[in-house]
Amino acid sequence: MPNFMTIHTAYGLERLAAAEISGEPINLIEVAVGDSNGNDVYPEEGQTGLVRERFRDTVNRVYQDPEDNTRYTVELIIPATEGGFTLREVGVFDDQGGLVVVGNLPTTYKPTDADGAFADTVVRVEFAVSNGAIITLQVDPNVVVATQTWIINNITMSSLTPGGTTGQVLRKQSNSAGDVDWEDPDVTNVTVDTIEEEQTLADAQTQVDLATVTTRGLVVYVDKQRLYPGAGAEQWQKAAAPNDETRIILGQSYTAGTKIICAQNEPTGNAPAPLERSKNLADVESKATSRANLDVFSRTETRQMAPAGMLAYFARSSAPSGWLKANGAAVGRTAYADLFASIGTTFGAGDGFNTFNLPDLRGEFIRSWDDSRGVDAGRTLGSWQGAAGGGLAQFKLIQQSSTPAGGVNSGEYSVPTNGSFSQYAYTGEYGTDNKGWLGFANDPLVTNLRPRNRAMLACIKF
Repeated sequence: MPNFMTIHTAYGLERLAAAEISGEPINLIEVAVGDSNGNDVYPEEGQTGLVRERFRDTVNRVYQDPEDNTRYTVELIIPATEGGFTLREVGVFDDQGGLVVVGNLPTTYKPTDADGAFADTVVRVEFAVSNGAIITLQVDPNVVVATQTWIINNITMSSLTPGGTTGQVLRKQSNSAGDVDWEDPDVTNVTVDTIEEEQTLADAQTQVDLATVTTRGLVVYVDKQRLYPGAGAEQWQKAAAPNDETRIILGQSYTAGTKIICAQNEPTGNAPAPLERSKNLADVESKATSRANLDVFSRTETRQMAPAGMLAYFARSSAPSGWLKANGAAVGRTAYADLFASIGTTFGAGDGFNTFNLPDLRGEFIRSWDDSRGVDAGRTLGSWQGAAGGGLAQFKLIQQSSTPAGGVNSGEYSVPTNGSFSQYAYTGEYGTDNKGWLGFANDPLVTNLRPRNRAMLACIKF
């Protein structure tokens, strides 16, 4: 029988068996040591506590054997300030206060600082279980004390500063502790404070002598607007003297009392002119190139695809965005300036001053403007024309005065432009002697010959 050992208590064996069945792990939270009343002792299964406990503290850590996951080690740190007793027994307790593992130790005196000792004492208890998953592995950063051996084995350069490649150096990324990264040595980030100087311009003043800043990395603001280096009216340039770094020349004078701010070391001081939010993209070097890169149309190009005055029909009861109903309404000449410039007062002058009229296409067909062709001569653009009858049209015979062979029931009739009628000469293949009755009740004037149609909403682009 070995002199020193650890065993599971009866309580510990019950907890282990229950843990294997339920799958709920055991949480080991405390370790105690004692002197067993000054006598050697052997652990017993029926123990519920130590013979005489002298020190107890939270578990420093619980870890598995890397080669055998059924073997565990529980570690206790006895601080240098604790001592004055002899170590002969040790016990491990769970979160329910029960003694799970108990063992005996080689007789060892734990000195205190009063004895001239200034070292912590580490007590490790090893034990085995049949199921490697029933013990909770815990490392509480608020409790764990690193031993010297652990530090030697684990605190290495590879663990402290992993990553990087040959030739790279470790650099701080911010003032936060530990915020570092590997970078190439030729990558340099320098942070400096921006220095500003404010002056008040006099009437007709263009020369400004700097008292605090210099022209190196200088940014100039006049009346809160940035001036860029150059010879233009709204720019500034260094003094002609090559070594004069404290004088600038403004491209124009400003009203007396105007504030000028000169800022040195501003991040944009030596950079090309960026886009300024206040300019709303007015400072884009080439708008056409920018639109091409974005694959978008300009306002002018969009207008060319749907210019003001364009007519269109929609299968909806309201005009879409950018369009108005073609209903003859009077609209503002200023509000719809592009449309007014396109159609003017062709369809009505509105109130003669502030408004103009839209074309009224409600219930109307559109006929192409003759435009000097001579087919529909005498009409101007936008003019209205009433309905008219006349010409040859197809009609159905309702009743005939004589029926030719073959049972004629339709044909071509010469319809007069105006007048009341009831009988017209039939000019079909059976000649003009055959008379027939046209199918019109009460002999109305034949003035509207309407084709099949479907009603849609007419709108005009503004």
